Amino acid sequence: MEQREDRLSRLPDDILHSILRGLPLKHAARTSALSRRWARTWLRALASSRVLDFTDHDFARGQAPARAAATVSRCLQLHAEYGAPLDVFRLAVTAPAPAPGSTGAFERDVVGWVASAVARGAREVEVDLRPLPPPPPLAAKADAGDESAAFVELPGDLFVATSSLARLALGGFRLRAVPAGLAEGLRSLSLGHADVTDEAVRDIVSSCRALEVLSLQGCNLLRSIRIDGETLRSLEIVRCLGVRELRVNAPSLESFAFHGDNVYSTSDDDDEDLSSAVDLGSTPALRDAYLSHIGFDDAKNAYDEREYAYSNFLSCVAYARVLTLCSVGLLHLWAQLSYDPLVEIDMTSVQELQLLMSSLGEDDEGLHSFSSFFELYPLPLLGRLFVSLPSHTAGASEAPTALPGEVVDDSKLMFYGYDDDFVLDQLSYIKLVNFRGTRFELQLLAFLLKRTPGLEQLVLVTVREEGGAPGDERVIQGWVSAMQKVSPEAQLTVCQSSEDRSQNPVHTRLYHELLEE
Repeated sequence: MEQREDRLSRLPDDILHSILRGLPLKHAARTSALSRRWARTWLRALASSRVLDFTDHDFARGQAPARAAATVSRCLQLHAEYGAPLDVFRLAVTAPAPAPGSTGAFERDVVGWVASAVARGAREVEVDLRPLPPPPPLAAKADAGDESAAFVELPGDLFVATSSLARLALGGFRLRAVPAGLAEGLRSLSLGHADVTDEAVRDIVSSCRALEVLSLQGCNLLRSIRIDGETLRSLEIVRCLGVRELRVNAPSLESFAFHGDNVYSTSDDDDEDLSSAVDLGSTPALRDAYLSHIGFDDAKNAYDEREYAYSNFLSCVAYARVLTLCSVGLLHLWAQLSYDPLVEIDMTSVQELQLLMSSLGEDDEGLHSFSSFFELYPLPLLGRLFVSLPSHTAGASEAPTALPGEVVDDSKLMFYGYDDDFVLDQLSYIKLVNFRGTRFELQLLAFLLKRTPGLEQLVLVTVREEGGAPGDERVIQGWVSAMQKVSPEAQLTVCQSSEDRSQNPVHTRLYHELLEE
């Protein structure tokens, strides 16, 4: 029988190389079994690529560290021998646990890889040595810091001022000694689960004079973060559990994100102002801000000076056009009303607001904190409101659900007499995600529909529970149609998340959900 033509192998090498570079390394290597030519083809494709990416889960995480290290070293050697330019080097592999008598071979390999990539002019280096996250509830313990965790020591002089490095992302490293002139052209720096001190962060930012993006995640040695960056445009601080002071001087800052415990001083000095632990300075260009304490700060057990700490923190970012807050913060503001009802926070510039609700509000506090927020803090320019209801809350299916045809209103909400007849004139779009049809959710919805004369679209994204959602589309439409509304022409959309094609908020990365996953 005539042999069938191999049309794929007859393609020019440059096209084959382009195809192979688009495959995960493990799958590209498997093509060597096709023929001798393919064995050479995938190696040449690798050696001539400007991007070396070892972050594929099956390759990097699915084998022993020693074997992964041997593969990475061999690939870097082949690439160097070919002499092709290297623009990007990415690696994600689990570092081996420290063992008695260890020679430190893995640590030397990692430092060598980073040094090689930087020396060859790579503009982007990303190396993540963090272990896979443990399942809850162990995740919370792991995030609190493990003294036995291994960190790879990275020499500070590895990144010299003459390097081409523009983006550096490191996970699971120790970086203490920071020499002057560190990577002056660096524009983006991300440190995750890093053994780094307050002084090191300060020195890094001052040395990187072109730095625009800084991300600190799980750096639990940090206590007093002081950042002075004239060019800094984006700052992200996530799960840095020891932080008790945050001082930022970044006049060009456009985006700010914080997820962690409420920042307040622990000084024993009675004259210490606990609310002054956060100072973001003057940030006239601030466009969006994300402030969440979900999973870290139980506001119900913190009716003390921490309320002042929260309101001070919020006032530092409240004038951003896009704002994401959480229910823990709303409870802090509500608790503060009991002894200081005149706290002023200017949110008159907010055009998009997202509220992250961490509980189903089985008591009245969640409802009251929600309503009082809108009553006390005017939002004259608010056009889009997103409410993210709990997605993985224990006992969610046991929360009280309204009956089909039942009329639910906001009569149980508590007002404070300042302006209980207020309206949100500019609000035209409301979206509730993880909607189950509980009385808590329907009361929030009734509260909003009575105060939005310009509402054009209401989107309810439902959650499919075991045995089906608590209410189908017709039941939900019945609830909504029975509510008092000042904008009867508003369009209602009810859908599941897989069917949702509606507008999403600016902040789609919810840090508390990433921790749960």
